[in-house]
Amino acid sequence: MRDLIFGLEDSLVSTLGTITGIAIGAQNTYIVILSGLVLIAAESTSMAAGSFLSNRSAIEAENKQNHNTNKHAQHPIRGSVVMFVSYILGGFIPLSPYFFLSPKQAIPPSIIMTIITLFFVGFWSAKYTGRSRVKSGVEMMVISLSAALIGYGIGYWLNVTYHVNI
Repeated sequence: MRDLIFGLEDSLVSTLGTITGIAIGAQNTYIVILSGLVLIAAESTSMAAGSFLSNRSAIEAENKQNHNTNKHAQHPIRGSVVMFVSYILGGFIPLSPYFFLSPKQAIPPSIIMTIITLFFVGFWSAKYTGRSRVKSGVEMMVISLSAALIGYGIGYWLNVTYHVNI
């Protein structure tokens, strides 16, 4: 559950922030798609590795503390696979409009699709936490999008400051 939500949320936010900043800064479909694909590939692999290593370390620490010999070897692998797949799926949500539209046209649907998905990830996760579904969805949206705005701001600032047109 943790890896699924973390992978989706992080991918949605990282990909949206990165490709929106690049789209605004470069105004070039090829660069946006290339950057998005490289980001998704590198980050999904990195996040899966991080999930595996951190989960394995947590299990080993728990086993050492409890003098337990059961290594639970499959849990770190399962978590890393969930992280990998959820990161890839999440990343394609903000990237997908750029396959069909110019960067300027793709930005609004990319943002809207990401906002909707973030809300539903928070809404869905509340089923397991017992929190208010709407509050959880709004919280996921607001916190995540505030992070994504940084990429947008940097791309906009660089475009205005340096008049980048590739």
